[in-house]
Amino acid sequence: AYVASILPVDLDGPVAVRSRYLPSRAVGGDSFGYTWIDDDHLVVYLIDVSGHGVRPALLSVSVHNLLRSGALTAATLLGPDQVLAELNTRFGMESQGDHYSTMWYGVYQLSTGVLRYATAGHPPPLMLTRRDGTVSCTPLEGGAALPLGMFDHNEVTVQTHVVAPGTRILIYSDGALGDNPRLADLIALCTNLPAEQENWLDSLVRSLPVAADGLLADDCSLVLLTFPG
Repeated sequence: AYVASILPVDLDGPVAVRSRYLPSRAVGGDSFGYTWIDDDHLVVYLIDVSGHGVRPALLSVSVHNLLRSGALTAATLLGPDQVLAELNTRFGMESQGDHYSTMWYGVYQLSTGVLRYATAGHPPPLMLTRRDGTVSCTPLEGGAALPLGMFDHNEVTVQTHVVAPGTRILIYSDGALGDNPRLADLIALCTNLPAEQENWLDSLVRSLPVAADGLLADDCSLVLLTFPG
């Protein structure tokens, strides 16, 4: 309940954001955030800590609270590589019970339509575009680095992407891929869901692969961005 209480609610405005937090059991190691840090820049991120249970959850919450607390300057928050470097330094595995974290971090500039992002061992977001009544779903690749906390130095590359009007981007943790993770299956699922559904994200949740007991095999978080157009 505490973890859920500190995660952001759905966001309306120039960019609509919808999210779902789905821990596989009682508590999960995922967290995410999205906020406008000024009138022109939207920050969005998702973090997934290795392992299950209370300790990964506490680490995930610590990272999330650091990012939303104002402890980092606005200039730092605008640099995906700076943020990942800072977190890599602060949350090394040796001080976190050998837990590491994967993360995707992006900054969208409304005035230019440019998304700048970097990845630390996290699966690529999916970009959904619609043309002539059909939906295409492609991974937003690039910006990859090793998971956070593994090594003192982590080489991070920032990628840029000009977001086409009306594009949707789905950011997710690997729980969305099922027990035998296949990105192609998630791409097919997103492609086949009716694009115009108002409750598209909930329809996706109901279609995600589950374990034999009917529960998700791993923690799953979903963040869906709908860009103006």
